[in-house]
Amino acid sequence: MALRNMLRGVVPEDLLAAVPSSFDIIGSRQGALAIVELPDELEPYKLEIADAVRRLNKNIKAVLRRRGARSGPYRLYNYEVLIEGPTEVVHREHGYLIKVDPTKVYFSPRDQSDRAELADMAQDGERILYLFAGVGPYAVAIAKRRKVRWIYAVELNPWGFKYMVENVKMNKLTSVVPVKADVADFCSAFAARADRVLMTLPLGAKDYLDLVLRCVEDGGYLHFYHTGPEEDPFGEAEELVRSLCGGCAVVSRKIVRDYAPHVYKIRIDVRVRRT
Repeated sequence: MALRNMLRGVVPEDLLAAVPSSFDIIGSRQGALAIVELPDELEPYKLEIADAVRRLNKNIKAVLRRRGARSGPYRLYNYEVLIEGPTEVVHREHGYLIKVDPTKVYFSPRDQSDRAELADMAQDGERILYLFAGVGPYAVAIAKRRKVRWIYAVELNPWGFKYMVENVKMNKLTSVVPVKADVADFCSAFAARADRVLMTLPLGAKDYLDLVLRCVEDGGYLHFYHTGPEEDPFGEAEELVRSLCGGCAVVSRKIVRDYAPHVYKIRIDVRVRRT
């Protein structure tokens, strides 16, 4: 609402409702960037909107416009630069720091409450496998809160791996082991079993589900992320798990956040039992 009020007299009255009521901020007081989503009808006013966004928060040094869906081998968004500035920032949440450049590796501040929830679920002494780890935010969140045995955090994107290594060092974590590898290759060679496995990629993770289930200790937990329509958010994810693991039981479900119009990003928490 504040952004719309700032733009009265700049954006035509009949288009003000299309101005976003919120936007993502990644960073901290030392420097941040804003990510906005603008419909095509606001194209003529995009620079004025970006300037208003920057004036709303003195920490914002750059403003990016998100274009389209995630794509490519590393599932990245395309961005249009509206206000130039540093895109590598240090993001602060829940007492830990995450260094990231969202133009090079996926990261969303909207998932911070989900990260906190997973950190609460984890237990001291657990062995954890974290797949599609990006810059490692879930590993950092868990390791800062729990004395786990180890967390293997697997990421193929070289930029994601680079930032994850830096984040482990910056947060002084000794239990997190960053691994640069393809998930299929890693899981095929993984000789141990994990008490808890995180599959945080909502699109594409299902293709690895059969392989990943073999990495979970009997009685362990799998946190599987997927997308689902608002009329049945969890149905497809649960059916995928049931079709591959008859002894598995879904113990809890969560709508993490909106993913697209009428589509949610969801998480199901699965107790793995081998029959």
